[in-house]
Amino acid sequence: MQPLIYSSESLNIELKNREVDVTDDQFHKLILYMDGRPLQKSADNNHQEVAAHWNGSQLVSDEKSPLGGKMSRTFELSQDGRNLQETLHIDNGRSKTPLVIRYVYDVASSDMQTGPESDPNRPVLKRRPDDSSNSPQ
Repeated sequence: MQPLIYSSESLNIELKNREVDVTDDQFHKLILYMDGRPLQKSADNNHQEVAAHWNGSQLVSDEKSPLGGKMSRTFELSQDGRNLQETLHIDNGRSKTPLVIRYVYDVASSDMQTGPESDPNRPVLKRRPDDSSNSPQ
């Protein structure tokens, strides 16, 4: 559960034909497949493959949570294209209320994107700093 609760400081997103690769700042890689292919069962927590589908402008995965229940992960780009929201819905199995976690990543400024990260098909996203003065939405 810790990797889900304590999110990465940055994400590198690589858009491919029928998959999206998400690599965090600790080099954990999440591959979201949208073509229904059989998935490799990985014992390595640094490399995960999950089935996903588009729901309008949202990329949604259906996964098994670390608690053994169901979990969905939703990625959605803001209308202005300046940030990406990652929302986790985790069924904890013990109560009827799911745990919902939302992270907001801002697109890194162009001066921070150098080398292969400057490719528009591989944007670099930096997590928005937590602001305890804001009330939860």
